[in-house]
Amino acid sequence: MSADDLGLLGRSAAMDELRSAVRRVAESPYPVLVTGESGSGKELVARAIHRLSRRTDRCFGAVNCAALTDELVEAELFGHARGAFTGAVTERAGLFEAADRGTLFLDEVGELSARAQAKLLRVLQDGEIRRLGENLPRRVDVRVVSATNRPLEADVSTGRFREDLLYRVDVLRIALPPLRDRDDDVLLLAEHFWRQAQSVTGSRAAPARATLAALVRYHWPGNVRQLENVIASLVVRGPRRGVVGPSTLPACIVGETGEVKTLQQARVLFERRYVGGALARAGGRRGKAALALGVTRQGLAKLLKRLDLDGPGSPSSSLPAP
Repeated sequence: MSADDLGLLGRSAAMDELRSAVRRVAESPYPVLVTGESGSGKELVARAIHRLSRRTDRCFGAVNCAALTDELVEAELFGHARGAFTGAVTERAGLFEAADRGTLFLDEVGELSARAQAKLLRVLQDGEIRRLGENLPRRVDVRVVSATNRPLEADVSTGRFREDLLYRVDVLRIALPPLRDRDDDVLLLAEHFWRQAQSVTGSRAAPARATLAALVRYHWPGNVRQLENVIASLVVRGPRRGVVGPSTLPACIVGETGEVKTLQQARVLFERRYVGGALARAGGRRGKAALALGVTRQGLAKLLKRLDLDGPGSPSSSLPAP
């Protein structure tokens, strides 16, 4: 299976290592933890593991754990019987049952509440689930691939994440490199996303060499997802034919790639990278990023506005909403 088939594009050494790791991991039956910054492609890796595994002809299920409240987690993951709660007019299988003999991708597993972590641990230990409103256990055979942009070891030390659950989900680990460490891949990915956007919009324009050069020089705190969004914006906002020049790029990219001539420009450049990196590590959650930066949410909002990091195509706009 080629890199295109895997969905893991890149000619850099880091991507070669990543594809090799995916192939090795896919052959085993054990749980996998995929780590990496927001927007770096963790779900793509999970899907590649599934496609290369012996479970490839079975279901691949995916769920964002950050979206599961304590009230929803049991019903969503384990299903429910008819009448188990108000509104449960029919019985429903959960994601574990739907992915039986297949793969279940738990994105942002570090965001699960303590209660949800305990319930997930029991399933991983026993291989059994119970639908809400039922006492009958049901056996499931599911390979779990989890993902996080959080330092789970640090969360264990603070009591935010269960140590025994970490041992269960972190049997095999794959770490995704951020796009800023993959300079050789930016041009390849930009051209790939450009062709995709052209097929959707009907545009016949091409990026100017100066535009591509600016994209390569940028540090991409929002990783591949941010690059994809910026390319889509360029194709839509640029001319339908001819070339799309660098003037169409978001200000955060143009400002960063220009020549630094003064101390003030250097200071702004550093702040953009520092604040953008904090947002990326926080998965776009401004409250968490503000805490890491040592400022209030209001202070962070002012920083984003001053640094022009809050508009379309900016790092903050390409990340999940807080």
